[in-house]
Amino acid sequence: MSQPEAELVPLSALTESEHLYRLLVLCFGVWLYAADSTLVATVMPVAVEDIGGLPYLSWTYTLYQLGSVVTGAIAGLVVMRTGIVRTEIAAGILYVLGCALSGYAPDMTTMIVGRILQGMGGGALVSLAFIGASTLFPQKMWVRVIAVISGIWGISSLCGPLIGGYFVSGGNWRGAFWAFAVQGLVTVFIAPPLLRRQLHTQTDSIQQAMPFARLGLLSIAVLAICQAGVVTSTQFASGLCAAGIVLLLIFLKQDADSKNRIFPRGILDPRTVSGSGLVMMSALFMATISLTVYGPLLMYIIFGAAPLVAGYVIALESLGWTLTAIFTSGVRERIEPRLIRTGAVFVSVSMLGLIYAMPSGPLWLIALFAVIMGMGFGMSWSFVSKRIIANVPEKERTQASASIPTFMRVAMAMGSALSGIIANYSGFSEASSVTVAQNVAFWSFAAFVPLMLVGLVTAWRVSLE
Repeated sequence: MSQPEAELVPLSALTESEHLYRLLVLCFGVWLYAADSTLVATVMPVAVEDIGGLPYLSWTYTLYQLGSVVTGAIAGLVVMRTGIVRTEIAAGILYVLGCALSGYAPDMTTMIVGRILQGMGGGALVSLAFIGASTLFPQKMWVRVIAVISGIWGISSLCGPLIGGYFVSGGNWRGAFWAFAVQGLVTVFIAPPLLRRQLHTQTDSIQQAMPFARLGLLSIAVLAICQAGVVTSTQFASGLCAAGIVLLLIFLKQDADSKNRIFPRGILDPRTVSGSGLVMMSALFMATISLTVYGPLLMYIIFGAAPLVAGYVIALESLGWTLTAIFTSGVRERIEPRLIRTGAVFVSVSMLGLIYAMPSGPLWLIALFAVIMGMGFGMSWSFVSKRIIANVPEKERTQASASIPTFMRVAMAMGSALSGIIANYSGFSEASSVTVAQNVAFWSFAAFVPLMLVGLVTAWRVSLE
């Protein structure tokens, strides 16, 4: 017997004071992480000229990602032990300390430590946004809340480089980090009053030991994968990536067999709705990340596109994602499966189109496929996220919520590493010829077609709930 369809929730329902304040806190955390993670693209080149340490520049990215994955993964367990407010405050403090160290940094060592702390705090804040979406709001509002979070992510990613560019053009790259440190302090102080009703709700908090050994294993796995994306030796990068994937699988097996699991049991099992949802999104993220990683450089070499033009082309994906996510979040429940499947088809069509368009152009066609890709993610992400959370036992929903952004970051790291291996194998560099760049442009998407097919198959599975 089918269940009655849930009533439609108007977007205006989020403006009610009880919901609005909570949503603002969660979205502000997403803003801090997403804007900060793209801000460094314009800030770090100038910072390196000032403080030195060019050989270690890649570590500012690698260890930032490492910190965000580890704390993002553990955020669910911490919330179950201490409550979401205390966790939000702790994440905010880590983030502020990281920004302050990066802003003060007299050398690259201090900068790297600062970036680690920024990643740890920011990664936790993003996971807390998804946890808050499923614990602070009724289930009928989950799609709306997740759609708004997605929209904030897209807008923040667009604003980050612009903010960094503003401070760099003023000759004050350190000011960018200090500006975000101040904003982090805002999170620390506004979280308790705006989320105060949640402060003492965790009466049955878990007191089991934290799984530090498994977190160490996860850290090594992510570190290997991230570093594989920046080393120049193809053989070394392939070995690092393979080792990272094997260690990640060992971590998942150990976690599934543990009593104090970081993630729900079988969270990546494609035979379940939740597992197929995470596999779908992870596969499609990995398959399409080449557009973000190498798209701007490829467009510059092949078509002579100015960095600003190439940046706007990539930004169109975020714009398409944001607008589509907000627009489709209010559809009736019976329409959700169609949007999930259609979204996967849109992403696949854009990827197949880029196999042709990225090597040969024209730029407007690449831009069109970028929009289609963003629309595909936008019309499916919120609904898949809802099904991942709703189809695990209620006591594990906090961990399931944290798993969504965590696995997305891992998938992006793996996709970036594989893209880097493909590019390095082809002899790609900033001084590459047009012919070499066209070859890389083709294989950067064609090589990921098997993952695209995995995303399509699992999209049909998750939509059959």
